[in-house]
Amino acid sequence: MPEALPHHRNKASISMLQRTTLLVLPVLLLGCVTPAPAPPELDTSVFETTEYLAQKALPVVKASTLYARGGTGQNVKVALIDSGMNDTLSEFRGRIADPGHDFVRKQPGTVDIKGHGTQMAGIIAANKDDKGMHGIAFNAQLIPMRFGDDKEPFYFDTEIARAWQLSHDKGAQIISNSWANPIEANTNEAIVYERLMGDSLAAAKKLVADGAVLVFSTGNEVKREPLAEPGLPALYPELEPGWIAVMALKSDGTAINQKSNYCGLAARWCIAVPGGDSGDGLLTTREDGSYGPTIGTSPAAALVSGALAALQSRYPQMTPQQLRERLLSTANRSGIYANSEAYGQGLMDLEAASRPAPGQ
Repeated sequence: MPEALPHHRNKASISMLQRTTLLVLPVLLLGCVTPAPAPPELDTSVFETTEYLAQKALPVVKASTLYARGGTGQNVKVALIDSGMNDTLSEFRGRIADPGHDFVRKQPGTVDIKGHGTQMAGIIAANKDDKGMHGIAFNAQLIPMRFGDDKEPFYFDTEIARAWQLSHDKGAQIISNSWANPIEANTNEAIVYERLMGDSLAAAKKLVADGAVLVFSTGNEVKREPLAEPGLPALYPELEPGWIAVMALKSDGTAINQKSNYCGLAARWCIAVPGGDSGDGLLTTREDGSYGPTIGTSPAAALVSGALAALQSRYPQMTPQQLRERLLSTANRSGIYANSEAYGQGLMDLEAASRPAPGQ
């Protein structure tokens, strides 16, 4: 008669069988599970119109993907702190959230004698209307503010401070500044800046604490450091969460343009986008209603301001400062864009920035 197995070996055999069954069963069940369908491919072609392609920066930053995902700037306000704008043009019909204020004439509404502000307004939010070109956030709304035309910004410290605060009071959390004082950021001193721009500095600190994002151009002096305002968080770190500096690439995005300052000490909060180049500017609106090229870090800053507005409509649950971080962290740092001294966080990539957020 065969010898009975010891009791402890019987238990071990049963335990082994249970473990094997538990391991094999899920594998068998996998064959019965229907895999989740792949997300449909985005159709970006509907947005890649003649009008879109005429504004050469838009394909470089992959704006059509953001549009296909719903990010067009709808219901988002952008403050334009500049030389004013011609808000009577058809390109801005429906794009004006508020007539703004003219701190030169000291009255509501603005004019644009210089034409610079109208050009920047077109880069941000010109209508998608099958004419000329359209803005990067063609459904956004603008709040224009005009300050002095013929002198450096530090002559208009109080006006700039009031323009920032007034536009924020009117609902703008994204504040576009295509200008800067001609002081290199690496030579800027707190005591000097506070004397020149004390009112606007205090206003900027308050606005950033309230959740706003201020965007500045690095300047067009062909220097290795940005100008004063884009570099301010180096002196005042509390500004960094609400600050973006923008340097300019050639229209095709392949290299820095002939005018742009580097990101330099602003590299951590700086991003690169096309700003046009000599003989190959970015098409935009002119004050007289025609279209023409604009070149430099001014349109580059406007482009980033508009991109934030378009992203805000894609992610209404996120704050502007969270979107700022997303824009910087998703930039393309491959190839030449790995040079942070020149290109900061890299080339703005709206396809990457607009991918579904966790939980979506």
